[in-house]
Amino acid sequence: MRRLLGMFGITLAVAAGTLVPAAAAGASSHPAPYPGRFGVRLVDVPASEAKNPRALRYIIDFLRPGTVIHRRILVLNDEPRTAHLTVYADAARIRKGDFVGDAGATRSELTRWTRIRHRRVTLRPHSSVLDLVTIRVPRHATRGEHYGVIWVQQVARAHSVTGTAISEIARVGVRVYLAVGRGGAPPTSFAITSVSGHRTGQGQPVIKASVRNDGGRAIDLTGTALLAGGPGGTSAGPFKAQQTITLAPGQSGAVTFLPGRTLPAGSWQARISLASGLTDRTASAEVKLGVHPGGGPGLPVFLALGLLACLVIAIPFIRRRKPQAGRAHARPGLGTLSRPKPGSAS
Repeated sequence: MRRLLGMFGITLAVAAGTLVPAAAAGASSHPAPYPGRFGVRLVDVPASEAKNPRALRYIIDFLRPGTVIHRRILVLNDEPRTAHLTVYADAARIRKGDFVGDAGATRSELTRWTRIRHRRVTLRPHSSVLDLVTIRVPRHATRGEHYGVIWVQQVARAHSVTGTAISEIARVGVRVYLAVGRGGAPPTSFAITSVSGHRTGQGQPVIKASVRNDGGRAIDLTGTALLAGGPGGTSAGPFKAQQTITLAPGQSGAVTFLPGRTLPAGSWQARISLASGLTDRTASAEVKLGVHPGGGPGLPVFLALGLLACLVIAIPFIRRRKPQAGRAHARPGLGTLSRPKPGSAS
């Protein structure tokens, strides 16, 4: 039996994924009560993954056919009233950089292997309970990675003025990344294939790192971008990734960073640092960020200050300059005009 470590502490999650039928919602004079605040937290993690930040949040494992594992989860009710919750396993998939959990107990190989000890939980205000997730991998299981989610769900009901019942559903969950095979666990690996930059039509600088998952396990990527060697030797950052992207083996995606709009236009050296759990990569490249439309905030500050200084120095000389002979004096406010010489172009 593999050694497990108990993880202490609670991470409260606000209920997410609220679904309200559009037609029914429009007919209601009293919206359905919001399902409130409840959370779920993974309690057990394999000792071998104790330092892996992903393993502290998700059920991540490599199992041989015929293996059984048990994982405890902690379900928490932070509402001032009793909460009635359901706990179940659902299918999931990775698509366009997102880990997408299905809704409504969609069946898959992984869900058929998964059992929840307490599928219905009633919790008093500000209380919690441990539940047990058991995954039993059959001997004929399909090799490769399987994805799923353990949902904790609450349903709130209300009635519209027309008498139509409205259900508002909220869910929070724990992801499951389960690889099945023989021998050793597939490697976790990814490559940063390119780094580019541009400025949008609204003046927002964008740094983008393209990534390919060239390993055998799914990855959840986050990281930072550091800019150096900019106009006048300036530097900026680090800037955090806009969101974590998830890639299955063989998939590609992009991690995006948004520096401030006042970032000077010009060439920069961008250093990108990305990580998924204990696996990390870095890459550097020159990126060019164009001028802000209209020459607004994107204009280099040092250039603007230099122009202002030149103007201040030149003003005394302009005031002391006397008109030369052979030139006509313009009326006040119109400036000085030169008389055209005979035969010259006007």
